[in-house]
Amino acid sequence: MDPTLIAALISAVAGGVAGEVGKNAWTSLASLVRRRYGDHSRELAAVEAASPESASSETAPDISGLLVEWARTDADFGEALTTWAAQTAETIGQSHDIANTISGDARIQGTVIQAGDVFGSITIGPH
Repeated sequence: MDPTLIAALISAVAGGVAGEVGKNAWTSLASLVRRRYGDHSRELAAVEAASPESASSETAPDISGLLVEWARTDADFGEALTTWAAQTAETIGQSHDIANTISGDARIQGTVIQAGDVFGSITIGPH
């Protein structure tokens, strides 16, 4: 299991990057946790609290760390999380075809950034 991949996926999904695909991925993650730890577990409560509907972008690293820790101490959960991560990464990758175009009579004054998914900050100029 790759903790960096888990963190990137959680950030993308929790941040709403993947839209409906992300919501489905989060539901799948919650189901995985529910199956392993139960409906009334602290683990499920933590995942639900970090869901895209209720979380801020600051909670993504927290839940990523918890997931990785649970995976380290529970081999079965680790295997299931690895499978979830691989499937989610593939699905998110397939659902994001980006085409950035500036054309025609466009008059651009200033900086232009064209990007697909950004997992982190973009800073222009002095910070």
